[in-house]
Amino acid sequence: MTIAALLNLLAEIDRQGGPEAARQDRLHLDCQRSTAPMTTAPAHSVPQPTAPLVALRPPAADETPEQLPVSKLLAWGDQHDDPDIQNQAARARAALAGLRQRYAADRELSALTSEEEQLAQRLAEIRARKDELEPAKPKKTRKPVDYPAAEVRAWAAENGVDCPAVGRVPKAVVDAWRAAQSQAS
Repeated sequence: MTIAALLNLLAEIDRQGGPEAARQDRLHLDCQRSTAPMTTAPAHSVPQPTAPLVALRPPAADETPEQLPVSKLLAWGDQHDDPDIQNQAARARAALAGLRQRYAADRELSALTSEEEQLAQRLAEIRARKDELEPAKPKKTRKPVDYPAAEVRAWAAENGVDCPAVGRVPKAVVDAWRAAQSQAS
């Protein structure tokens, strides 16, 4: 019952301007409103009851603060003579509105995280299936060289041409070696 009352109270706070309206003490909340219809007003304004609000009754002797619905407690705080109590009620409204917003954000974040995990799992399944269906690509094989690499390296070392000691001999070195071979013959 208290949670339902709290949710109704938070919805009413949102309709009347949210936490900022509570901080400025512009909210008109009461759990015992008359059943008179609300006056129609522009969408941006706060509706006001056509009949006056019914005053709250004093708490019953057997009614403990823990059993009191939040909306009643806040209404009592609004009507209290002590400005500190009125300020506490306004701060409580603002805190409740903040909690409601955070609760909604956490629920949405949880849903998004769950969806993200499901999508990641589905993407992994799709990629695995795609790999199964694609034909295997043949590995590229290097063409055999048409020159004696050891002989080209030795010639490069004798003639001061820069050539790596391992790996493929650069084309420029091979071309220079071929040119030197054709000049010698």
